[in-house]
Amino acid sequence: MKTILSYGAGVNSTAIIALALLNEIPMPDHIVFSDTGAEWPHTYKYMDYLENQGIKITYLTGGNKEMTLIEYCQMKNFVPSRMNRWCTDYWKIQPLRRFAKGLDGESEMILGIDAGEAHRAERTRYKQITFPLIELSMDRNDCKKVIKEAGLGVPQKSGCFICPYQKKRQWIDLKKYYPTLWEIAIRLEKNSIFKHEHFTFVNGMTIEEFVSDLDKQEELPFGVVLDERCECLFN
Repeated sequence: MKTILSYGAGVNSTAIIALALLNEIPMPDHIVFSDTGAEWPHTYKYMDYLENQGIKITYLTGGNKEMTLIEYCQMKNFVPSRMNRWCTDYWKIQPLRRFAKGLDGESEMILGIDAGEAHRAERTRYKQITFPLIELSMDRNDCKKVIKEAGLGVPQKSGCFICPYQKKRQWIDLKKYYPTLWEIAIRLEKNSIFKHEHFTFVNGMTIEEFVSDLDKQEELPFGVVLDERCECLFN
């Protein structure tokens, strides 16, 4: 049976790669990243770093709509919302399922859910699935430790830069350190408001309003790509 690591380029799924490098578990047959086309830049850079370390990553692009998440939002004139996680389904879950179905024979999905969030494992939809971090009773701090033991840098928090579940600090860092991406998010939201009225990333306000009260505070950079000596800043 082939094994597929659903790789999110964050701490937990990277810890599974680290465990395999340390021969604690078998290396997955496939390390697969479902690419929305709207990931934070440091996420792409970290995966480049891993590939330079000899880790092969399979990228699934285009989602279920054969276009990036940004292109789809531009076409539909709306933005991802907390009310309905359609973006996760179209660009993360469905591409991974298609990849698994395209393999010869049965496959087993590996998910990086740690012991501190074991309740999430109960909501997964795959038939053949395993949770190495839960089985090994590893929490998030254990994951960071094993990544360092494997000689890898600890990745920062991964995700889309237009994710409606982002914290205020992440929107602030997007504006401060990635102004071009911030402008993309602003344009998407303005088009969404014009077309659908009040349909914004954050319920009840625009992202400009959401970050305005903290604009003048000095923040640590969210965009630092890699530091093998210190912890990542936000995850």
